[in-house]
Amino acid sequence: MKTRDKILKTALMLFNERGEAHVALGQIAQRLGISEGNLWYHFRTKDDLVTALFAELEARIEDHLARRPADFRPHLGDFAEHARHSYRFMWDYRFLYRHRCDPDAESALATRIAHLIERAHRHVEGVLAEMVRRGLMRATPTEIADLAVNAWIISRYWLDYLQERHGRDKIGESDLEAGVKQLFALYHPHLTDAALAEVAAAAAPKRKMARG
Repeated sequence: MKTRDKILKTALMLFNERGEAHVALGQIAQRLGISEGNLWYHFRTKDDLVTALFAELEARIEDHLARRPADFRPHLGDFAEHARHSYRFMWDYRFLYRHRCDPDAESALATRIAHLIERAHRHVEGVLAEMVRRGLMRATPTEIADLAVNAWIISRYWLDYLQERHGRDKIGESDLEAGVKQLFALYHPHLTDAALAEVAAAAAPKRKMARG
């Protein structure tokens, strides 16, 4: 692994553990066993590190969304999987979701964060609109917009909720599934009978194949 990549990996770990406000560049260098000068060669300031880590997150999210073909026809399972990916991204880069930009000092990063949030909103709205077209949901355009906002709020704060209420320091698959369940509780009043049947089928225990 290149030194730059090692610095980013170590910074991400320390920022997630302590928050970037409580981590100095010297501490990152010390953890890596390199000089501060070597670290400064790659990143002059902590803001440079934060921006580089945000670029990593941005690339992962864009790559995930770009994998969907233009004729993608989502069903409930696809939406659940998208939610799981969102939770994983938020956990892996959790310090960024607690990062508050100074609009004057960090206008470029603030703009990129706002764009990424807007991209997520448009994606969720598109999925919900397609579910309406396919007869899986009943919702007006205004209701779809409201659902997308509420879905973002639930997704954004679910992991914080687990940490603050239950003291979680690690997140497992069961926590992701619980977060997906919370999202489906939001959509449940809007689901049609066809969608509810799909949910019931997915939740039903699988039959074991008889051996001949």
